[in-house]
Amino acid sequence: MARRSRVRAVATAAGAVALVAGVFGTGPAHADTADAARKMTVQFAEHELFIGTEPASVNLSYRWKVAGGGTAHHVHLTVDLSGVADFAEPAPSEHCKGNLCTLDLASATSDFHAITVMPKPGAVVGSSGTVTVSGTASDATVTGDHLTLTNGATQLKVSASAEQLNQVPGDTLTFPLDVWNNGQLPAAKGVELRIDTTAGLHLQGSCANCRDVPASGRGGHIVRETLCDFPTPVEPGRQYALSSPLSVKVGDEALRDKIFYEFTPLTSAAPANGPGSPLTLVPRGAMPSDGNIDPYFTTYVNSVNHADFAVTGDTVTGRRGGHATLHATVIDRGPAVVEDLLDDDAFLPVLVKLPPGTKATKIPDNCQPPPTDDGSDPGPGWAGPPTSAPSAAPGRQTRPVVHRRHRPRTPAVSTGRVRTLEVMKGLDPDASNDSAALTLRLAQGGSATGASGSVSGGPSAGSGLLADTGFGGGRIAWGAGALLLAGGTAVALSRRSRGGN
Repeated sequence: MARRSRVRAVATAAGAVALVAGVFGTGPAHADTADAARKMTVQFAEHELFIGTEPASVNLSYRWKVAGGGTAHHVHLTVDLSGVADFAEPAPSEHCKGNLCTLDLASATSDFHAITVMPKPGAVVGSSGTVTVSGTASDATVTGDHLTLTNGATQLKVSASAEQLNQVPGDTLTFPLDVWNNGQLPAAKGVELRIDTTAGLHLQGSCANCRDVPASGRGGHIVRETLCDFPTPVEPGRQYALSSPLSVKVGDEALRDKIFYEFTPLTSAAPANGPGSPLTLVPRGAMPSDGNIDPYFTTYVNSVNHADFAVTGDTVTGRRGGHATLHATVIDRGPAVVEDLLDDDAFLPVLVKLPPGTKATKIPDNCQPPPTDDGSDPGPGWAGPPTSAPSAAPGRQTRPVVHRRHRPRTPAVSTGRVRTLEVMKGLDPDASNDSAALTLRLAQGGSATGASGSVSGGPSAGSGLLADTGFGGGRIAWGAGALLLAGGTAVALSRRSRGGN
């Protein structure tokens, strides 16, 4: 299987840490006239089930619910398996006797129950029948449900591919996929291949039986989804290969990427699709005796490309004793899209040193004091991650805001600092733009009570990483945008005010 890595908490020597059936029961259960309007429904979770070989059984799950959030009493539920008795039987259970499985409840609102059904010895593969669930209650009418159960299943598996390391933009990767069926029933109408890719991988070529579909609902990292339909029946015990491998180009956005592929049985005729020659399935003989145990697989692709995070500081002018707001901007200049494919809460930590002589009065909501290396109280300052956000692509930026009050002894020009912290070695080799100044200038005219001053988004002042000893006093550390920088949405960070000096 592909190696999985996670981005966890990051600490610096300065101590700042980025945080990281139809038969009714025998008991009397007639609804009273006053309660005739109370209704209870019992429904199966699925309405078509198959008994496969892995495992050689199937779970029949059903859920009940009383309309309007009410309660039904003296409830008696029955699952009737007589319609499938020729080939299936319930697993031994205190709830089951013969072909009937019952459940008695003193009261019921909403819940679920499941029973296990197994094939009988020598049962004919392909046999099918109906299972019903019904019920009664002393003070409610109960509506039941039914499902179709078949002995046998189609169980598709797809070949695995090794993870790809040290790729560079422009590389082309190939994935020669195989599919096989270790179930008892064929995929009689054929199969469908689903291919999902992240931002740095681009599926090449156009095939008559493949089409792109919206990738929404597949997770924040998936930017493209392709479906390919094969009207070739996939027989039990047989293996088939793509007529040509999938071809994927590594793009400029590549850094941490993945390609996901899955085969499922077609339930209807394959639709007509786009231009080009069709991709087909080629028989390869008997299925392998071992291999991937799932109908899907994910291959991770890591590239040597990197992103460049740039920090822009700010300059504010205000009167002594007044209030002002400073903005710090962090932007991914690309070309890579940076994301942790396994952790939606990973983030890029940023450390702020307040200008001397100021006090923070409003800070990012998820911030708190950063611990020191020895675990002692670091004094005033804050640290923390952003709220969960899917991502921000190259060119998008985040602008956490820090409000501060000028103290009476604030110098005429007071300068703090903002800088990113390294979370992945080699991710941002250009350190010249990882740090910027936060400058407070006092206007002429003495002190002021209440808010004053004007904010200007100035360019980066200063460069290079600060020495760790330069972050004493008031510190704030926050996750400036998620370390999942894909999807093109600027991250909006909510804040909680914390006291500090």
